[in-house]
Amino acid sequence: MNPIFGSGPSLPLRLSIALVISLLTITYDVYTESSKQIRSYLNTLISPIQYLANLPEEMLDATSKYASTKATLLAENKKLRELQLMQNEKLQRYGMLVSENAKLRALLKTNERIEADKSVAEIMAVASNPFSQYVLIDKGTSDDVFQNQPVIDDLGVVGQIFSVGTTNSRVILITDQTHATPVRLLRNDIRGILHGTGNLNQLELVNLPHGSDIKVGDLLITSGLGQVFPDGYPVAEVTEILPDVSKPFMKIVAKPVAQLDRLKHVLLLKSNTAKQQPEEQSRG
Repeated sequence: MNPIFGSGPSLPLRLSIALVISLLTITYDVYTESSKQIRSYLNTLISPIQYLANLPEEMLDATSKYASTKATLLAENKKLRELQLMQNEKLQRYGMLVSENAKLRALLKTNERIEADKSVAEIMAVASNPFSQYVLIDKGTSDDVFQNQPVIDDLGVVGQIFSVGTTNSRVILITDQTHATPVRLLRNDIRGILHGTGNLNQLELVNLPHGSDIKVGDLLITSGLGQVFPDGYPVAEVTEILPDVSKPFMKIVAKPVAQLDRLKHVLLLKSNTAKQQPEEQSRG
């Protein structure tokens, strides 16, 4: 019976033939110019296949690099925002310190200003109720947030903590109709109360008698009264003065310094003055 597969040449013979063909091919490749053209054609034909073979790996590398770069940029952006808030908090009181410098030089003894501790919070939600203006932040009692804690952004006063949860808190804005902020003029220390009007871009300074030395463009800063906001933080800029002699006080309109309609991150101040108030209320 004939075998299915023929015996053919022996293995040593096959190996010898393969070696001879290899040597001839190498010699032909080294000493002839046409082999270079053949290699070029073969490379041209094979390159699309190589590209397709490498495509999945390149896509994975590009995706991982993009994800890594994006995560790094987001982390750096968050750190820079927090740093900006920290630095601007110090700059906010610079104008007030310059204004008071001349007065403080004449004093031999003064109360030492206590630097407030600070923490950064992110806005989670904005109130949709037109009669109540507040925002929700991602910090609560687990982060040592307390009621009436002052809140600012990188430009000025935003509001204060109205209610506190374990992991989030509600911040009432200075423009809410129920909110009042004790302020003074940076230029001449005239004191007053700044009330919210329900408009994010408008506040009203009340109880200033006619003839008071106040001008459009004057900066209103916190006075430190009321045991909530520390002294010297920018609150609003006077935009309009409406003297009405039929009323005992002038109507003075101001615009908040803080960007209340574009809040993303805020700074929580942990001054001892502000923290004493809820503790005293709890003891009472």
